[in-house]
Amino acid sequence: MNLFAVIPERLFSVLSSRLKEDYAAILFRIYDQYQLTTFGMERDVVIDLIVDYMEQKDQFFEQALADEIWEESLDTPAGSRDRAAFILRKLESTGWLAGEVYSNYVQYISLPDYAIKILDVLDKIRRHRQVEYQGFVYATYTLLHAPEADRQGNLALEKAYEQTEQLINGLKSLNHNIKRYIERVLAEKEPREILKIHFQDYMTEIIDQSYHRLKTSDNVSRYRPKIVARLNQWYGDPVWVDRAANLEVQRERYPDLSAARQGIYRSLDYIRQAYTGLDDLLEEIDRRNARYANASFQQLKYILNSSRDTEGQLTEILKFLAEQRTSGGKRPDEQLPAGLSGLFGFFTQEFLSTDSLYTGREAVRHHQPQEVHELETVDPARRQERLRHFQQRLERRMTREKINAWIMGKLAGREEIYARELGIAEMDDFIKLVYASAYSRSRRVSYRVERKDRPRVTAAGGSFEFKDLRLKRK
Repeated sequence: MNLFAVIPERLFSVLSSRLKEDYAAILFRIYDQYQLTTFGMERDVVIDLIVDYMEQKDQFFEQALADEIWEESLDTPAGSRDRAAFILRKLESTGWLAGEVYSNYVQYISLPDYAIKILDVLDKIRRHRQVEYQGFVYATYTLLHAPEADRQGNLALEKAYEQTEQLINGLKSLNHNIKRYIERVLAEKEPREILKIHFQDYMTEIIDQSYHRLKTSDNVSRYRPKIVARLNQWYGDPVWVDRAANLEVQRERYPDLSAARQGIYRSLDYIRQAYTGLDDLLEEIDRRNARYANASFQQLKYILNSSRDTEGQLTEILKFLAEQRTSGGKRPDEQLPAGLSGLFGFFTQEFLSTDSLYTGREAVRHHQPQEVHELETVDPARRQERLRHFQQRLERRMTREKINAWIMGKLAGREEIYARELGIAEMDDFIKLVYASAYSRSRRVSYRVERKDRPRVTAAGGSFEFKDLRLKRK
């Protein structure tokens, strides 16, 4: 079916106009409010939402909106509700909203089904909502091992297929997002922006919300063996396949039993291959993460390299020539001094050959230990001293149990406590706070830490500065 047989042709026109950001913001406001209603929203309520948004905007928005109203209707409404009504009518005419009069003679505004789906996707994109990978894996495992899976196997397989598809697409999106950050870092020329991308944007969006969970709590390998085992069991059970295929024919999803069997086997193959081949995708994500770390470091090193040694002088020369190459209106190579036209003909070397400039690593030299003819005796006093020193090192270790006991002791019956209340007076206290933040993601501790939008505070007369973390009981 043609796409525009389902959605109106002018649906995206408001998102490509001069006021696209404002139209998008208004649509998201209506969408958020629509989520809280059962049937729809009264027209006056929607007008009030638009008026409330308009009152927060500046005169540039008002002028742009007035120009748009004049271009489309040759009218200049003075009242804010009239201008809001124009926006509402435009959203209705383009297909984002639909009006309907109910039996109580009150006009209601609703969102068509396609608009709900599109706004849901756009809302997740703008909020940077990350995928909970373990949720997809756990849901697949639960569906395949549920008591009803043998009786209603076609439904369990269908939903497991959907969860697996979302898992793979989520991992592919994570892989692409890392690539996007590599491109952002390489395009930046200011060290401050590179550090901001690395320690703020990348750590928040990729490491904390996705990559760290993928390697710890959201590890997909936890349920994978049981999922693959159940799929293999069903694949080799013709009775189960026939029963599921009959149910699919009854649901009229397939025309006959033969086509239904093929569909069942295709779904089983897809899920099984997705989980058995998952390691390749995870390894690619690991490689890209390492590549991003190296790219950000090298870019920062290149920009900050101002030494007067050979490397620093070559860096300055290359920077000057690069500026010469990109300045002016001539062809890039014509800006360079004579003989340097081919200087920037760089390319990526993806393989090694006999002509490569790469110096290979030397083979590992195996250690040949010498034979011991006589055991060396250890002085008892020295032995006790070493044991005492080792015991002191063990006592100084900041284990999860020690940090958890320290935090729970500070809570002392309270539900939450702030970092400024922990009494950071010396270096050991500050180190404990660092470990408390690092261990908060562990299942073996009884507290959790909220870091987002927390202010910075000082302690011990300005000797220590840290975020005023909020520590809560789990």
